[in-house]
This record gives sequence, structure tokens and C-alpha cells, in this order.
Amino acid sequence: MVKFAAAGYVCVDYYPDFNNRYYITGNGVDVLFNLLDIKKGKDMEASIISAVSDDEYGKEAVKMFHERNIDCSHLEVIPGGMTPRVPLHLVDNDRVHGTPVRGIMQDYEFSEETLEYICRHDMMHSDFTGRLNHRLGDIRKSGTKVFFDLGNNLKHPDLEEVIQNIDCGLVSFGNDFEEGKAFLKYAHSKGVKLMIATFGKLGSIAYDGSTFYKGEIVPVEHVVNTVGAGDSYFAGFISGIIDGKSIQECMRRGAEQSAKVISTFNPYL
Repeated sequence: MVKFAAAGYVCVDYYPDFNNRYYITGNGVDVLFNLLDIKKGKDMEASIISAVSDDEYGKEAVKMFHERNIDCSHLEVIPGGMTPRVPLHLVDNDRVHGTPVRGIMQDYEFSEETLEYICRHDMMHSDFTGRLNHRLGDIRKSGTKVFFDLGNNLKHPDLEEVIQNIDCGLVSFGNDFEEGKAFLKYAHSKGVKLMIATFGKLGSIAYDGSTFYKGEIVPVEHVVNTVGAGDSYFAGFISGIIDGKSIQECMRRGAEQSAKVISTFNPYL
């Protein structure tokens, strides 16, 4: 039984152009929901480690976590504040982020007890919004495998520290494979054991320090919303690692889950 934790940011994406249609999300939330969808709850226990407020969005988030049998013992509910929210717009079915309102996560810090709880998991996922960038080394030293989504934030001030302290990372590029390969090599030289880069319609590549692996996309008849494409890919990839599959099969799982998700409006099924 694998114990997996999503530690970081719970928020709401809403669409002003679609009558403020919204869904509960966050990088780790999307990964966790997609991972649970793939695994169907088998051989896996899931935890969400974050904070929400007691507003309508926070209450809905807690409800959704409980419905999926996710451990919420370290999901703090902060009264009287605002659960983070991000406006999104669709341009040719591709999502464009507006300015986020960080609400109760603006200055949030995880307690030492919560960090110890994270370290009792076999695997954990986070990203730059997760407010754990400076504690990843401690988590990794505990034996917990650290998965981290860099997004396309290659100029983030914490990038160097992060890539020194994660086991597996995901990064998003445009269409420059050579630039992608160079970064994967660089990240591995700093400490990442396995690094993956996605290139949208052009597929993905992975690097384990000795070999580059090429992953193809799964064709989609109609793209509805690209939101969650990377998160669902990472979830598929991680599911393959949990099941002991080859890197090539992990990439295939990622592409399959991503194809399903971009065929829907929400970032998970």
C-alpha cells in the first residue's frame, strides 16, 4: 500500500467569461484526483496537506476530498478568510491565467508537526505555490520520494534549491526539444533522479541520467480545455512508477490521462 500526499495549494479556478463557472483545483489537487481516478483507490492511501477557509469554496473542497476518501487530517480550515482563487480565460481552448487572489495562503506556513506527517508518506507532490520549497531537502532525507511540478517557471528564485532536493520533476516547454534536453541534463546534474519535459502537441521526453526517452501524445478528437494537461500527465506517469512500470510505459499512461482530461472542461474526470 503506497501512501501518497499532495502538499501545497488548494484554490478555485473561475471563468468570468463563462458566468464564473468554477472548480476546486490546485496543482497537487489535480494530480491527486487524477491519480485516484487511474488507481481506482487500489493499493494507495491519499492525503491532502494544505489550508482552505470556511467559505463556500473551502467547504466544497473539504466535501470533495471526503467523497474521494482522502485523508484531511492535515487540511487546516481557517475561519473568516478567503480560499485562494484564480480567474481563467480560454483563448482557442487554451487556458490563460489572470491575477490570483491568494487569500489565506498568502502568508501560510506549515507546522513542524505537519512536516513530520508528510515524511510518514512514501511519496509526496508539490509545486512552487506549495510553500514547501525550502523544506524539500528535509522531506527527501526522511525517505519520502519527492515529486515536483516546475511548470514553466525556470526563472523562479527557488529553482536551484528545488532541483537539488527532488526525486522526479516535471517541466513544461514550448517546442524547443534541444532546450528541453539541456535543462533535463542540467536538473539531473543538480540532483533530480528523473526529469520529464512536456511539449504540448509534440509529446514529451524523460531523462534518467543516461537515456532520453520520447513519449508521443494520444490524439484527441476535440480539445475542450487544456487546463490540467500537465497535472493529469504527471498523475499518469506517477501511477506507472507506483505500479513498477518502465519509463516508456509511465509516459504512455501520462499521455492517455492527459488526453482524457483535455477532452473535458475540468482538470480531472
